[in-house]
Amino acid sequence: MNNNWSCSPGLVVKMERGPFQDNGATPWYCVMGIGTPPQPLYICFDTGSNFNWVTSSLCGPDRCVHYAGHKFNIECSASFDWIDQSKQLVSFGPWGDMYAELGSDFLSLSGAESLNLRANILMASEYNAIQFQELDWDGGIGLASSQQSAPFSALPGKLPFRSYDASTVSADVTESFDDEFHFFLKLMKNGMVSKDMPFISFINDSEQGYVGFGVLDENYQDSLDYVFLPWECYQEAACYLWSTGNASVSVGGDVVGSGLFFALDSGSSQFKGDSGTLGVLQKMTESDNPEITINLKDTNGNDYAELKVTSDIYKCEIEAGQYKGEVKTQFEPLANADKMLLVGSVIMDHLYTVYEYSVRDENHLDPVGMWIFNKPDGPVIITNRQARPASIFNRGGGNS
Repeated sequence: MNNNWSCSPGLVVKMERGPFQDNGATPWYCVMGIGTPPQPLYICFDTGSNFNWVTSSLCGPDRCVHYAGHKFNIECSASFDWIDQSKQLVSFGPWGDMYAELGSDFLSLSGAESLNLRANILMASEYNAIQFQELDWDGGIGLASSQQSAPFSALPGKLPFRSYDASTVSADVTESFDDEFHFFLKLMKNGMVSKDMPFISFINDSEQGYVGFGVLDENYQDSLDYVFLPWECYQEAACYLWSTGNASVSVGGDVVGSGLFFALDSGSSQFKGDSGTLGVLQKMTESDNPEITINLKDTNGNDYAELKVTSDIYKCEIEAGQYKGEVKTQFEPLANADKMLLVGSVIMDHLYTVYEYSVRDENHLDPVGMWIFNKPDGPVIITNRQARPASIFNRGGGNS
């Protein structure tokens, strides 16, 4: 992978890939140090969650079993501080529940000596499900679109996505609680990312990947094979997702779902969401190989984006776990995910993806939207061709 990163202040993190497993989670992670001295752990940069967490030494011997296999040893870090030791529920949707206690410690990366950020981190004390067992990483850093935590009471039943309700924390915790979870905002406040470059970008291939914070891959600065997806809040309890509205899905010209929110989630792998739409797609692709088309309309009802997804993209060989060696279609219906069409690495591995914020002030970021580009040597997923290159490469941000 020959990247050409812009020269602005920022951070480029190399990603590694674990085996693809049929648990709906991305196989991509970085090796991050947590604590003093740094304990190397496999951490996912996750645009589909609003919190930071790590498997910790609070877990009993029969709890927190996962493929990556590492735990953060709280007692071995000289810089660890407790914030709230009450046992708190963290929702992982269909994966099950995780229980954790809230602490704070330093994050570090090899080769990035200037990165030494203290952040709030949920210390997992319990989880136990097959989806966790097949997890290639030890924890995650949330890169939510919104800094606001998700009120569970806003949705009936269990929220189907990874989320944390900060209102469960004791009242004496600082009012800037949500800011303390936001890794990208902390990079900006510490001068590691310019406010003029409020971008997070992902690019992966079969062997290696990178996440750019405040930098862009200038190999795409002249590309016309891209589309901008304006951010729109899915619903109050999941407003932290990077989603855009007015999407529809069709198979062979027949619409199987409309009025959907399309979301790109770097912590996920497969397509998942609306039980009706995803159930139909799952059934139609299990024994056949139809081409799937995703269309998006603007606020005037005009089509502005078309994505083509072929079976060599949505059918994947399972490399480890309970279905090792099988080829399985990657469509998963979720309860309580009405009108959602979310996808992660299954499609993002074939695109260059940029998430854009706007900077309201030094303590607040607002989501602008997502830019996706076809790779020059990859499948033509985006069928649109633009009249001029993407404006994000003008260094000023914005989508004009």
